[in-house]
Amino acid sequence: MKAINLFCNFMIIIGVYLIVFTDIQQKQVEVASQPLDITIQIQPEKVSLVLPEPVIEPVIKTTDRDTFVHSLNQCVDHIYKNLPEEQHIPKEILIAQAVLETGWGQSRFANEGNNLFGIRTFNKDSEWLLPITWDQNKWIGWGVKVYKTKCDSVKAYVRIINTVFAYEKFRELRSQNANVYDLVDTLDGYATKKSYTELVKKVIKYNIVGVYEL
Repeated sequence: MKAINLFCNFMIIIGVYLIVFTDIQQKQVEVASQPLDITIQIQPEKVSLVLPEPVIEPVIKTTDRDTFVHSLNQCVDHIYKNLPEEQHIPKEILIAQAVLETGWGQSRFANEGNNLFGIRTFNKDSEWLLPITWDQNKWIGWGVKVYKTKCDSVKAYVRIINTVFAYEKFRELRSQNANVYDLVDTLDGYATKKSYTELVKKVIKYNIVGVYEL
């Protein structure tokens, strides 16, 4: 009888153990099957955008001689920043020609047309001017080109000297490091006036060199 009681007690203990173990397993399965709700907060990085400074084209002013030369020189420096040095026109020549063509910046073409070098256009549909005493509405096959800014006309002048066939001798001597006066002698085709190159050299000698720091 004792053996039967012991066996029954043993079976009861085993039964209780199985019930508890099964309940634990079920709870573990329930916990594992539930998705974890985890929130990760990330602080956004502060990004500093460095924007390039806008390139401002210098304004050429014609209020007086000194202002004209200094502001023109600033325009030339602005253009030369992005131009290979071998394509630079000596400033003495460029400024002397602008002085002659505009009367130190006082001409109508300089102030109404922003044209400092008497550059012509042969395109009737572009903006142009004619000498004040001529019929401004009559196309004669050419006109003095009108530019958006005076500095634009300087860009055009530099391009002309560097590309037009008529100034090939200028470019050749420049590559040989010729002095400004020898370079001026090659510009005899720039104007119809026979004394043009001599006038340019006189302006350089007496009004530019030693007077202005370029």
